[in-house]
Amino acid sequence: MAARHRKKKVPRLLLLHGLADSACVWTSLGNYLSNRYHIVAPDMRGHGESSKPKTGYTFESAIADLEALMAHLNWPDAHILGHSWTGKLAPIWARQNPDRFCSMILVDPIFITKLPAAMKLTLPIVYRKLDCLKCVGPFATLSQAEAAAKQSGEYADWSDVQQMVFQHQIEQKSDGTWGSKFAITARN
Repeated sequence: MAARHRKKKVPRLLLLHGLADSACVWTSLGNYLSNRYHIVAPDMRGHGESSKPKTGYTFESAIADLEALMAHLNWPDAHILGHSWTGKLAPIWARQNPDRFCSMILVDPIFITKLPAAMKLTLPIVYRKLDCLKCVGPFATLSQAEAAAKQSGEYADWSDVQQMVFQHQIEQKSDGTWGSKFAITARN
């Protein structure tokens, strides 16, 4: 009797980054889990190498982007990890399409319930205090951008991974200044 070899189904894992980040923040975790999962970590709209349209930064648009990604990958479902604002996005998506989720992992989700009215008034102050937004720029030089990053809590230890993430997320703008690849319109 011939032995039958069954192709083992590798679990799918979709890693969704937080505000002002990009897919590269998942490099260490992705490397660690790569022998057990098929992993995809997209740059969300307005972040990293993704498109930066002037509009379309709603949860509805982000979910449509993720649905298109899942269709492109031919993934009927996946384990989905959301961090920060995607930690709020994932439950909204799960409510709309629960069959997409094998499981959901939320890391530091923001305002998982409705945003308190008082917070809406103070968001401009909050934005100035968030470490992830302190390195957005603009900065006159790359050295100034790096110095600001090293002083923020976002890159506190300046490990090899943090340096790689910083370098991936910074670019020289058309006016010669340096800043994040994050689109401020995505924040708003």
